[in-house]
Amino acid sequence: MPLLSATVKQAFEARKSASSGGNYLNPSSVNEGDKLRITFLGDDSLAGWQVWANKNDGGRIPLRFASEPSPAEITARAEEEGATADPSECKAFYAFAVWNYDDERVQVFQFHQQGIAAPIIEALSDEEIEAEPSAYDFIIKATGSGMDKRYSVTPMPGKRRQPKIESQVDSAWQKVQGEGFDLKALLMGGDPFKPAF
Repeated sequence: MPLLSATVKQAFEARKSASSGGNYLNPSSVNEGDKLRITFLGDDSLAGWQVWANKNDGGRIPLRFASEPSPAEITARAEEEGATADPSECKAFYAFAVWNYDDERVQVFQFHQQGIAAPIIEALSDEEIEAEPSAYDFIIKATGSGMDKRYSVTPMPGKRRQPKIESQVDSAWQKVQGEGFDLKALLMGGDPFKPAF
């Protein structure tokens, strides 16, 4: 009998993939020449403020706030987390549950870049798209790299208009919701995919 059972291996792999950020879609992962296609899920979104803090024992963690924090609030929260943060680095962020067509999974898409935020907010505010956002997909492209990276976002008719794809997306979204998915967990430093007990 092997030292590691199949159950232990599966649990490790699941934890490894969850901790590697598989549940999160980071705009910086879109490289020049890529075309990332997503669709928004549910009827909830989140906006807030975030600053990255340096842990005293190494590493970095995000500190998120529902409304714009004062420098004193940032400093106090960082101290609570055993970290330090530069209040001048605090930025507005937006977060949505999305279906990533490339990875075929539900992810949290959090971003602060204006090149992404402005076209998404404008498109989702359009009367026609606002009435049925699930009927539209968004293509995200990047040009440049590093600090010179720029994004473009284009709405287009959604793949979810195809019954097979709609069924796949709905099934995955219902499963995640059934497991307690809560986007607001981001504000408390939690994971939207892991309900708090």
